[in-house]
Amino acid sequence: MIDTFNINDNSLRNQVFYANGSNGWQVWNKPPNCNLINFFLLGGGAGGQGGNIGATSNRNGGAGGGSSSVTYVTFPAFAVPDTLYILVGSGGSGGTSGGGQGSAGTLSYVCSIPDTSSVFNILMRSGSAAAGAITTTTAGAAITAADILLAEAAFVSSYVGQTGGAGGVTSAAATNVTPTGIMVTAGAGGAGCTSTGTLGTSANIVGILDFPTISGGTNTASAGATANPGNNGFSTRENFIGPNFKYPMFFTGGAGGGAASNATGVGGQGGNGQYGCGGGGGGVGGNTTAGVGGRGGDGLVIITVS
Repeated sequence: MIDTFNINDNSLRNQVFYANGSNGWQVWNKPPNCNLINFFLLGGGAGGQGGNIGATSNRNGGAGGGSSSVTYVTFPAFAVPDTLYILVGSGGSGGTSGGGQGSAGTLSYVCSIPDTSSVFNILMRSGSAAAGAITTTTAGAAITAADILLAEAAFVSSYVGQTGGAGGVTSAAATNVTPTGIMVTAGAGGAGCTSTGTLGTSANIVGILDFPTISGGTNTASAGATANPGNNGFSTRENFIGPNFKYPMFFTGGAGGGAASNATGVGGQGGNGQYGCGGGGGGVGGNTTAGVGGRGGDGLVIITVS
């Protein structure tokens, strides 16, 4: 609020924080004259797995990265410090050619001081474990009361993320990823190939309502050719500027990369995920180079007051 003449300052009532590096703390100041404060938190999505190589062997496409958990916390304004520090999680990098695991995303934090080394500094975090914390496909774990300081004074909703889609097992199709009702999805898997050159198919992110299907990459059997990459994820919010949006907030992971069957062929890389979503898995390659996994989407923190 701007105190002079009691004029509303809408820019203070709905503030969006984006990833700013591993130690990129950002400051939020509580506007005067508010009653309730709502926090929306996404962590970073996991990177997709790289595809496998070896033209004379059965090989599998890379798996898609898991998505972040989704967390909402509402506090009465009197319980929240006047200044908070926001650290937005980053998406994990894609796995390397040859079946490399994608990196885990990192959690997003809201803290009383810019330090996560002590639980007493952490007001809340986006989840109890990050997407990709165990393997590429691991979904972000929802928070519990133990993850929120002053939990008994808050209204809390937290939802586990989505597990990354499996890569294609030799010539079997990779499994498509279907949205589950949360606003983020995992990444889809890349295409595989048999030792005799029979290609599988990469996986898509299935469309829902008016939102499009995110298609996986197509294959190639040509010598020295590169299979098509999976498409990057879809977002209804490229940014959060302006009061009116046509669609509800929704983000998807990247689709899987196509496969190459020839010994000198190169697999297609997985698509990159949008906010909080997993990267797509890479498609298999020939003897030397498969598709790398797509990058997981960065996290997001939105603070709204009323």
